[in-house]
Amino acid sequence: MAKNYLKRHFTTREIVFLVILLVVLLIGLYFGLVFYPIQARVADLNAQREQLEFNMDVANARKAEYDNMKKELERIAASGDTTIMPLYKNNEQQEVLHACFQAIVGGLQERANISFATPSENDGVYSRNVSFSFRVTEADTEPGQTVYEKTRSILTALLTTGYRCLMTSLTFTPSGGDLLNGDVGVSTTIVFYELA
Repeated sequence: MAKNYLKRHFTTREIVFLVILLVVLLIGLYFGLVFYPIQARVADLNAQREQLEFNMDVANARKAEYDNMKKELERIAASGDTTIMPLYKNNEQQEVLHACFQAIVGGLQERANISFATPSENDGVYSRNVSFSFRVTEADTEPGQTVYEKTRSILTALLTTGYRCLMTSLTFTPSGGDLLNGDVGVSTTIVFYELA
């Protein structure tokens, strides 16, 4: 005959023990199923919020930089100091630069020389080293103009052709040691930039 254990009455000590066990089990379930998952989710949301705030700060900084660059471009466009960067066309660009140089030196053409180095490409921009040399005499100057002023006006014209460029070397060779009044030989290298 089987005893029926379900009809047994618990003692007070057993009931207290079962209640304590039940409370510990409920607390464990609460922490395991509710508290810790909620804390983990809150930590994840805080990390996401911090990342979004960082991304927002970066976006705001980029926007501010963009606005500053836009204002600077508008200022440059308004001042008329803009230069162009033509597309790379090797022979055509050499012909244009040669024609510019010939127009700038004018009557000095028999004492002027231009040579082009092979263009090199870097990050979508071609750089073309162009060497110019010419000699200015007192006969080439306008009335009241010194040889130095005439030389300076030619160099200024070379740098302000409207094409993006940078002078990388400049050498003056005065004859007789007088840079202001005697004949002056000039050699310079200017790098012109073109888009690939």
